Amino acid sequence: MEETKQGLGRRLYQYQLERFPLVFLLPTTLAIILSTMAVLEMDGYYAEWWKYTLLAVAGLSFLLHTRVIDELRDKEVDDVHHPDRPLQRGLITEKEILRVGYWNGGIFISIHIVLDPLSGLLSAGLLLYSILARYEVGPLAMLKPHFWLYNVIMLMQMLLLQLVAYAAISRTLHWSENIWWHACGVFALSALVEAARKCLPPEEETAYRDSYSSRLGVWGSAIVTLLIGLLSMWLYAQIPGVSQLYLTSSDEFLLFHQQQLDAERYCAFLWQQAQEAYGLLNNQTWSEITA
Repeated sequence: MEETKQGLGRRLYQYQLERFPLVFLLPTTLAIILSTMAVLEMDGYYAEWWKYTLLAVAGLSFLLHTRVIDELRDKEVDDVHHPDRPLQRGLITEKEILRVGYWNGGIFISIHIVLDPLSGLLSAGLLLYSILARYEVGPLAMLKPHFWLYNVIMLMQMLLLQLVAYAAISRTLHWSENIWWHACGVFALSALVEAARKCLPPEEETAYRDSYSSRLGVWGSAIVTLLIGLLSMWLYAQIPGVSQLYLTSSDEFLLFHQQQLDAERYCAFLWQQAQEAYGLLNNQTWSEITA
């Protein structure tokens, strides 16, 4: 194909558009950084802006690292069920994408070492966890057939990533309830995005059944997404100073719109709402706490 003859930079840009969309990841990462700063400052942990900027870069680096891990772990399955993906159609090679993963893993650890030795050590442990997930070592291999439990265990990386971020600024692991409420809220929002991302219209489903809608249907996925969204809002509302104003926003319209849209458009709507929830809830937390 013509695109395989393009330069590496151009091919990586195309890969980013398809598999690591910065247009979504940049604003949501900024939202998480702002709410993290707000909740840490509530407990007296102040830091310069450049440290939070480094945290944002480290977070994106880890997310790209895990994206690469997923691509390599699922390659054989994707070769059969998703032949149009970049790695499968030859846009980028295994060697190239593996190099990208190594570089971003190195960036992630290096930044945390600069910020604080404790977070540097924790980041190395998190990176090791992700690599074990890549090769599905030990219990992870036994969990693979258990779809729901396996996905929860994989998603735990997002919670651990948030805890490493707290450690980088606070330089301790002894945190108040406010910080733990925020951590659980971030984890729930990560689950919200994951649930919405894996809601697919029937024509996009595969025999591998690697989406939530393949097991629950579009309607079932909508209910799960709604419940996770409500849980995330409740968790954030436990932080003093954060109102439940967001409850009047997008989530309560999810079930209504399911009746109005066909499956393909509704899945796209669900994904859009999850992105908005991720950004708006964190931005609201930041603005209300720092007001």
